[in-house]
This record gives sequence, structure tokens and C-alpha cells, in this order.
Amino acid sequence: MPTTTVANGKATAFKLAHLTAKATEGKMLAEDLNEIGKRKAQRIVRKEYETGEDYLDESKRYIKHNPWKSVGVALGVGLSLGFLSGFVARRR
Repeated sequence: MPTTTVANGKATAFKLAHLTAKATEGKMLAEDLNEIGKRKAQRIVRKEYETGEDYLDESKRYIKHNPWKSVGVALGVGLSLGFLSGFVARRR
């Protein structure tokens, strides 16, 4: 903005009012964007929570229908982690 010098300060008052209006407009825009971001985050969290519940239900159903396979898988994972941790502990 070009600056002009006025004896009574009207140009300065105009610039100040203009900058105040722009600042208010920027604040409102920031608040709107903040609200939009919050809503999107809440939707994503809700969706992922529901997806996690679906996976948990499927896991429970699989365990009920295949109990021995589930025990075998748990045993295999436990032994593998045990051997891996023992191997890492011996290397140090």
C-alpha cells in the first residue's frame, strides 16, 4: 500500500481500520479451518475405531471356530519371540 502523509491522520486511521478488518477476517478463517480439521479427525477416529472393532469380532469368531489352530499360532509366535529375545540377549 502506498503511504501518504495527511496532517489530520485520516489516512493512518483508514489503514488501521483496514488492517483490523483483515486481521478479523483472518481470525475467522483460521477458526473455521480449525473446526473443519477437528471434524475430519473425529470422523477418521470413529471410522478406525469401528474398523478395529470389526477386526476384533472377526478374530473372536475365528478363535471360536478354530480353537486348536489359534493355540498353535499363539504357541508358534510365543516360541519365536522367546528364541529371538534369547538370541538378542546373548549377543550383548
